[in-house]
Amino acid sequence: MTLDRADSAPPPSVPSGSAFNPMALDRPMLLPILDANALLIEACSLAKSGGKQDKFTALALTGRAAPYIAAHVPDEIDRHLAKVARDHGAPEALARRALEQRILPSVRVVDLEIRDHLSPQTRHILRVDHEMPRRHRGDPDDAPTMALAEFLAPCVIVTQDSVFSRFGVAVIEWIPVVQDVMRIAGLEATAANALTVMDWALRLLGTGTHRLAVLARSNPLAAATAVGALLWWCHRKSYLTRDNWRRRLAQAGKATTPVLELANAGMTEHKTLSDSLLVIQPPAYPTTEQLAARHLARCGRPLTPSELRDALTRRGHTVSAAQLKRDMTAHAAFVRAPGDLWTIGRPAAGTTSRKA
Repeated sequence: MTLDRADSAPPPSVPSGSAFNPMALDRPMLLPILDANALLIEACSLAKSGGKQDKFTALALTGRAAPYIAAHVPDEIDRHLAKVARDHGAPEALARRALEQRILPSVRVVDLEIRDHLSPQTRHILRVDHEMPRRHRGDPDDAPTMALAEFLAPCVIVTQDSVFSRFGVAVIEWIPVVQDVMRIAGLEATAANALTVMDWALRLLGTGTHRLAVLARSNPLAAATAVGALLWWCHRKSYLTRDNWRRRLAQAGKATTPVLELANAGMTEHKTLSDSLLVIQPPAYPTTEQLAARHLARCGRPLTPSELRDALTRRGHTVSAAQLKRDMTAHAAFVRAPGDLWTIGRPAAGTTSRKA
């Protein structure tokens, strides 16, 4: 396990946000799949520096990059925490506290079925033939992380295990990867918020216009008098002249130019960062379980089977609510709450055991 640190990059000029409604932006979200080594290094860093917020909580707060871990990761954390803490010169108790109280509450653990480990790229990770060159050898211990990335794809694997870099599905320098994913998620959250605010404004405008139309139909004489008075006032103030309209339109054009430039800069940066990442892509023909898991992992709230059916239908996938419920009931990744609400994974906080 190779351990490394990197300084944070300075914040770019285009603002990042935290999404009010993550699904407002109809664009596939990149989810980070975390391996044990990245979590341990971050915990040791917090234990030494006393930082207020870890990178993975910051990812979750964007609303567009909720972090997930495979079911074997909590056990790996318990096995390796003492050694990693010694290697980093961090107190083990403080590192464990940082994990349990600050990092893991923003992470969810996903239990997979055996069949999920038979997906195409995970099969490469499962190969352990020692007669093969090292660059072609897998590591079964890391197969669940690869399987989870394929199950919830599109995803980015956050790790420093060399097996993922050998197969070209992740890079060893994970801190820049997290920073890039966070930046992408922040830009998308800002765009999602802009769309949400525009939707609110249009709804309010539509409601106001509708009410005015109802009032005008009920009181036509009063409405005609009000409109006539408004037009007379605008005429007296020269608001209706051609020169005034030209001046106003020119001012509006100048005011929107910086906004358009900022939006263009954001799109350019987003494409540059997205192109630089190694992304685990979803299969062309996903199973019903994968469709359900991918939407629940991104929508930010539990859904009933009927709500999930409607959401998938809007994205071109026709699956009945009964079929979704049967498949989710039969798969360990899905968790049911009262009210027939379903989500993906379970809270990671509390999954590590405190050693004496």
